[in-house]
Amino acid sequence: MMLRHLFLSFVLLTNTSLAQNAELNSSGSFSTYTLLTSTSFVQDAGLNPSGFDSTYKLTLRKPVQDKNFYLLSLFQQNPEIGKLLRRNTALKKLANHEAQALRMAANCSDVGCFDRLFRFSGPTIETVAAELKALSKHPEFKKLVMRELRPSGAFIKYSRQSDSEMLVAAWKDAANGMNRLLSVYCLGKNPFYKDIDRVSFDVSSEEYRKLLKVKMAEIKLSKVPLFFEPTLNFVLKLLEANRRDEAGRYEPLEEGENKACLQDMKNIRWNDYPYSFILVLGSGPQESVRLSPIGAKRVDQAAQLFHKAPLIILSGGHVHPMQTPYCEAIEMKKYLMEKFKIPDKNILIEPHARHTTTNFRNAARLAFRYGIPADLKALVTSSEDHIALVTKEGFRIRCSTELGYFPMESITRISPVAAEFKPSVSSLFFDANDPLDP
Repeated sequence: MMLRHLFLSFVLLTNTSLAQNAELNSSGSFSTYTLLTSTSFVQDAGLNPSGFDSTYKLTLRKPVQDKNFYLLSLFQQNPEIGKLLRRNTALKKLANHEAQALRMAANCSDVGCFDRLFRFSGPTIETVAAELKALSKHPEFKKLVMRELRPSGAFIKYSRQSDSEMLVAAWKDAANGMNRLLSVYCLGKNPFYKDIDRVSFDVSSEEYRKLLKVKMAEIKLSKVPLFFEPTLNFVLKLLEANRRDEAGRYEPLEEGENKACLQDMKNIRWNDYPYSFILVLGSGPQESVRLSPIGAKRVDQAAQLFHKAPLIILSGGHVHPMQTPYCEAIEMKKYLMEKFKIPDKNILIEPHARHTTTNFRNAARLAFRYGIPADLKALVTSSEDHIALVTKEGFRIRCSTELGYFPMESITRISPVAAEFKPSVSSLFFDANDPLDP
């Protein structure tokens, strides 16, 4: 029942509508489609990011945790916020209960026991929400919202809400995200994409219970833990036990794979190009090989279009087959540099996307966070059937169902294998319902 409610939340998040217009391209040889979003959230975010600051630096000290539960990481990192949370009577009581649950879990004989001890109940989530709403009036919490939550963009979905409403909504997202991790990686319930995201073990086996107890023994809490820390630590250990650190791999990108490109970006003369970047949609092989023939062909197409933009963004994570050691974006980058001699300074990788929806979303995130001009359109290339798919209404519906919004302001097909699009700033929102690529 809980998992069904979590899946339904994907649908309930969305309230979008879309206008689809068919038109001939300049040659008149085939139809293209323009997809436009019209939700108040996306429209307002596109025109006014409502506090998002492109110079804000995400604090990814613990990338898997931070990307999934950025609010909770901010709570931990701010000493004054920590004091207020620890002094709150209701939250202190909850923290003691949570710490006791961690001790009791050492005696669990089945995964259901772990779930019962660590899951946040509906009433508990609402109790915390009420306390945070009251605390939001405190100057330290106001500073947290204005200096962290709003400028980070990670909570931009709630940008039109008051400070207290944003804080409460962010907490509920985090709590539901932790509960979802318990459902999938403790109880073994199917995630939205079970073929690639499911638990790696038989959750009913003694082997898995022993593994979880070993991981649990590694948890070290402070003498006075925050109310969420026992559950947070346990669900992170669930991800670790299942080798599900995909969200944190290659971070910080700015200091690794994307460093050369970012250092050179100040030299780009953007007005010399019709597009800001070329996005290549990854194609994960069904077998464990470095790069599929389809993926290689898509990179070939990007190289042919390279004169139209100063940058190429290669998007795709460790996806197919499940637990593959190969990252689509990394392998495409190697291929692009070796075959076409395109230098590192012209390539950005996006190594986390697991689906076409998040190819666009994550590329948009890079664009806004790296300061790529938002007034320029971008170009996307892929297989002919793939481009047809992403420029039709069905893709908008899929994005609305899975993301809660459309990650583009518009997209128009301009050739059999390419479309131009404009990223939406709504893509900055961190989604705790998608723990492998939030």
